[in-house]
Amino acid sequence: MDRKVKALELYLQGYKIIEIAKKLGVSQPAVTKMLKQFPEYHKEKEQRKKENQEKARQWRNEYKKQKREQYDEEYELVIRDHEQAAAALSRKGKLSNDVLIKLCIIHYDYNKKKERLIFNESAGKRPADLPGSVYVHKNILKQFRV
Repeated sequence: MDRKVKALELYLQGYKIIEIAKKLGVSQPAVTKMLKQFPEYHKEKEQRKKENQEKARQWRNEYKKQKREQYDEEYELVIRDHEQAAAALSRKGKLSNDVLIKLCIIHYDYNKKKERLIFNESAGKRPADLPGSVYVHKNILKQFRV
């Protein structure tokens, strides 16, 4: 069988040019040159091109969908946190020590021996409405209990 015909048959079976070149023991440009002589090659090439474009379009749509879902989840978390903070900071009532400490937790250090959260003066001057220290018991700031 002629190399050209064999190359065309392999191409029409779905092989890539690089695979055909390896099977026939010739270079890729030689395979392309052989295939360009047949009109079937051009039809198959166009069909593959359309299939690849469709696959790429589907992949992009799926990728965008995943990103959109991820963004929606993150947005929902931000909205929930904002609503909680707005409720805690609303003027309807006085903030409890628990809420104040949770909002400013980075300015407190935990003293394990005394089981207290103590305001760290290196973070700056303590505002008057923040307690200097808070005893950590079962109802307040459970994450610091040992």
